[in-house]
Amino acid sequence: DKFDLGSAEVTVLGPVEAYTEVNNTSLVLRIVYGRTSFLFTGDMEQEAEKALVASGRWLASTVLKVGHHGSDSSSSYAFLQAVRPRYAVISVGEDNEYGHPDAAVLRRLEDLGTVIYRTDMDGDILLTSNGQNVTFQTANAP
Repeated sequence: DKFDLGSAEVTVLGPVEAYTEVNNTSLVLRIVYGRTSFLFTGDMEQEAEKALVASGRWLASTVLKVGHHGSDSSSSYAFLQAVRPRYAVISVGEDNEYGHPDAAVLRRLEDLGTVIYRTDMDGDILLTSNGQNVTFQTANAP
């Protein structure tokens, strides 16, 4: 499905198939506004990522909201290579009991040269797009 959101276009990309793992049933949305794009993956894990990549959908996006709070069950290298995010946002609680985000996920993002924003370190994160560029404001900005 596709629909307009003001001047932006929202495409529902997933879930691609039926899953028993509830995290894989997360809605996956890609929003395009001008030359900028945003991919929201909810709690999607690697099984659903693999199916999404195999679907042939265009996933490349300026910003990736990292799946499942940066858990190692998400953000496989193959998925991140398909998305190639310039920026990643990880929504995660400070000192959470799960140890999110996982160090391996952070390394995979860093290997791609992705700039990482994290709510546990940056506080609230506000992204703004003018259709050409994305700017970030964080609660904990220096």
